[in-house]
Amino acid sequence: MTVAQFHQYAVEILQPTESLFLFVPEDKKDWQPVEGAFTAGQLMLHMAEALRFNANGIQKNEWAVPSMRHIFVANRKTSSATVQEALSTYRESSKLFLDIFASMDNEEFQHGEVDSIQMGKVQKWRISLFALDHHLNHKAELFMYLKLMGVKVGTKELYQG
Repeated sequence: MTVAQFHQYAVEILQPTESLFLFVPEDKKDWQPVEGAFTAGQLMLHMAEALRFNANGIQKNEWAVPSMRHIFVANRKTSSATVQEALSTYRESSKLFLDIFASMDNEEFQHGEVDSIQMGKVQKWRISLFALDHHLNHKAELFMYLKLMGVKVGTKELYQG
């Protein structure tokens, strides 16, 4: 996979996320399916912030926290954002994430390495796919939150926005 192919794939994966955020009713930002789960507002903000976290790691090998334990603790402290707050952060973070691949050459993408918290020393293409997998998992989670809230969404909204 070339960096250009990855970039296009990432655009296709990230694009429907904004519209899913917009389906979250404003009065449901603090809704959660079970005690201890992210609220809808926390989940949206986590999705947005994770793109920035991974973009900085992929581009600069700079990770905001030193270990997986720190990630788990930080995740539990995520604020519960409104839809508009989460959208604003998401737009900035997804642009940052996509921009790193627009400026990266194939050699760096395929053979450059980072020392990631999640996977250890790994090629940039692998941690980039990991970042998209992470996003997809949470996008599916948000989709199920919407269904549990009674919002009428289907696979079109999940995959096409």
